[in-house]
Amino acid sequence: MPFFKKIPKSKVVAVIDITSSSVGGALVESNEGCPLTILAAPKKSVNFLFNVGFEASLRSTMDSLRFVAKELKNLYPGKIEQVLCVFSSPWFISQTKIITVTREKSFEVKKIFFSRLLEEEEKNFLPWLKQAGQEERKTSSQFIEHEVIKAELNGYHTRKPAGKTARSVKSYIYLSAGAKKAIESTEKEIEEIFGRAQLRFATSPLVAFRVLDAIISNKEGFLIIDIGGETTEINLIRDNVLEQSVSFPRGANLLFRKISSILNTFLKEAPSILKTYVRGHRTMESSDKITSAIKDSVKEWHDSLGDSIAVMAKENLLPQNVFLTGDEPACGYFFSCVEKSDFSEYTILGKHFIAQKINPRWLARYFNPDNSMTQSFESFKKCEVGNFQHKDIMLMMEALYANKFINF
Repeated sequence: MPFFKKIPKSKVVAVIDITSSSVGGALVESNEGCPLTILAAPKKSVNFLFNVGFEASLRSTMDSLRFVAKELKNLYPGKIEQVLCVFSSPWFISQTKIITVTREKSFEVKKIFFSRLLEEEEKNFLPWLKQAGQEERKTSSQFIEHEVIKAELNGYHTRKPAGKTARSVKSYIYLSAGAKKAIESTEKEIEEIFGRAQLRFATSPLVAFRVLDAIISNKEGFLIIDIGGETTEINLIRDNVLEQSVSFPRGANLLFRKISSILNTFLKEAPSILKTYVRGHRTMESSDKITSAIKDSVKEWHDSLGDSIAVMAKENLLPQNVFLTGDEPACGYFFSCVEKSDFSEYTILGKHFIAQKINPRWLARYFNPDNSMTQSFESFKKCEVGNFQHKDIMLMMEALYANKFINF
């Protein structure tokens, strides 16, 4: 599937990735029919918090967003007129619904048919948000996405259903919403830094689905497990549909908190401590404690993963193939957990998951290998995709998504 739209002239889009533990950004240059060029990709961690509450997390996340957005603006000499912000868990909640409309006689499926369908499902989505616990954030919700991701006419997948006739129309609808306060805070920061740039929002499951479903050929389907800082997100993709998205509140920071606690040190020092442990540069006593922290964290994460997998497999058993994303070295222990654990009772063939990390090389052919920067900033990571030094998979997917699927 081509990821390059016909663009009349070169343009630069700012892509901002907002996760539970960091904010990343990219300046993406696109030219008609050419691979994308990532000019720069700054990233800023969100301050570690022992007690993760909505208000405190939002303030810290907005601080990181402000830093990244300013860095992007400072680098690019021109005016950035288009910005895509992508939320990862826990900043949104989503649902995929299947709606079938059958009539006695064939009818023409017009665009207004899907528009009315989306309007109706938006009304039904709001009560579901309350049941799903969105009201616990003590803030009202705001829609992010509402689109038909697949349509079947008379039982056949049809990529362009508008204008065709059918007796039965089966629509797969993806809906997402976020806390209104988080969306408004993001809008405010973007406007202060980029002025009245065109701003679009998206969510990570839809981005990953659109991109990976286009490049991975797998009839059985697959799971994507994205291990973030505070949360882990699981997406089920099957038969060209994003069937389910679930998340649980445990990620890499679970391990860092346990290391900090067991060594009685500052939380912000835990990532560095883990890196020295991996290199074998710790004392025997501290190494034993870190090993214990890793074991406890992996067990706790594994239990949450198992609960989520069981919920996802209630209606239909799951595919064997699992693709993993997350930052090393912390997430490496969780990756191993997926590879070694027996979830065969939940898979279609009754076998273990076949797990592998998403490789930057899968996406590299869509990017210009000569990503040179005209200026040097210590806070920027030079994005040399051709040499695979840039390994932020989500930013790469978001860049492709912005170029192919977002109409600014």
